Amino acid sequence: PLRSRPLSAFTMLRAVVLALACAACAAFQTTSSGRTSSRVAPRMAAEGFSKSVPFLLKPTYEAGMVGDAEFDPLGLSEYFDMKFLREAEIKHGRVCMLATLGYVVQEFVHIPGEAYQNPNPLEAFTQVGESPILQIVFGMGIVEWGLNKGKMTYGDMFEDSARVPGDLGFDPLGLMKEGDPNQYALKEITHGRLAMLGISGMIQQSLITGAGDRKS
Repeated sequence: PLRSRPLSAFTMLRAVVLALACAACAAFQTTSSGRTSSRVAPRMAAEGFSKSVPFLLKPTYEAGMVGDAEFDPLGLSEYFDMKFLREAEIKHGRVCMLATLGYVVQEFVHIPGEAYQNPNPLEAFTQVGESPILQIVFGMGIVEWGLNKGKMTYGDMFEDSARVPGDLGFDPLGLMKEGDPNQYALKEITHGRLAMLGISGMIQQSLITGAGDRKS
């Protein structure tokens, strides 16, 4: 008798992706109940669906935020304050913009000491030991506590209704004096989103190739 071969992980992944693609296509199908209804239905559906993920419903949070792409596939805005979510997005974007820069720079620039000479970013992270890493974590925690005036939890971060998410009053070059605040805010959040994807790809590349960004 013939024995069935076990499916590989790659084959199973392809099957899952195909199934999801079929489900997404099915979401765009309309009923053929008449010529007029076939024209109206897609327009009505488009008004209720997200512009960035057109097979998902449009989020219910209030529109008007800078950089809003109606992207909330997990529905987090249904359970959390949008100000808190925007604060988290901006903060992660800023961290990742610094991370992408540091990921490349540390391959060329090193501080004195044998423990700090490894050009591979991932190996360098584990090579320096726990103490330097903990110093950075606690140091940034103190900075975070000071910038938020001790209000760092979900319950008290936005007790002041006038507080704008991500606004730390940091403008050393004075760009906001003559520029459009919304334009600068849009540029920052766009670059932050790109950096979050970028640093993720750089880390995956190092994990796959076993080398830093320069040699990959």
